[in-house]
Amino acid sequence: MDHRPHSIHATELLPLLGTGKAPCLIDVSIPEDVASDPWRLPTARHVPHLNVQHQCALQAPDSPIVTICQKGLKLSHGAAAVLRGMGFDARALEGGNSAWRTAGYPCLALDTAPPPGTPWVLPATRTPKVLVTAWVIRRWYDQDAIVLWVSPVHLHDVAARFDAHALPEAPPGQSFAATGLMSPDLMGFIASIETTTSPVTSLLGVLPNLHERDEDLARAALPFLDAAWLQYRQSDRQEVV
Repeated sequence: MDHRPHSIHATELLPLLGTGKAPCLIDVSIPEDVASDPWRLPTARHVPHLNVQHQCALQAPDSPIVTICQKGLKLSHGAAAVLRGMGFDARALEGGNSAWRTAGYPCLALDTAPPPGTPWVLPATRTPKVLVTAWVIRRWYDQDAIVLWVSPVHLHDVAARFDAHALPEAPPGQSFAATGLMSPDLMGFIASIETTTSPVTSLLGVLPNLHERDEDLARAALPFLDAAWLQYRQSDRQEVV
């Protein structure tokens, strides 16, 4: 008999965000609920509840999955049960989107955040600022995001030609807010790296010496930024981000 819990509380899920331990988030809210509350959890993908079996068929079997609906009731629990029947470690988010939003936890606005699957364009400058940007994209917007690395002068032209997203020209915190990400403490973390007050900043500055390809460099930076993010949260003894 399976004695693993069939649900996960928001306070358990929250510390996993922004790290490589974050589960795959599947939002099965009906279109009416999405329209009335047009937000999603960071990295969540909207999937019709009757399609979860098909959509997750290619998911790695050892990848944990959290299903989400508006109130954390029948849709998310039913979808999680379907996925457990396929062999996945799947749990429903207690309270759903409603409880998450009420708690003031990080969210993405659907009207301004690029949907999952959208390519992103970043300048191939190999700076700590760009590496942090790549980390935010893959840890807070889309776990499987495709990043197109180009010369800065071609950034917006490439974005237009390839239906990709380029961040607005603004300080990182402001550009992410304009792209739908709501998390003041995450913006504080980004600012600490930009102003070199984070110990990871100097490490990011020398990491390019070990990697010739931009994509390899960005992926190598992920665990260092994961650790820096956890340290940042713990240093302030924050329970929420």
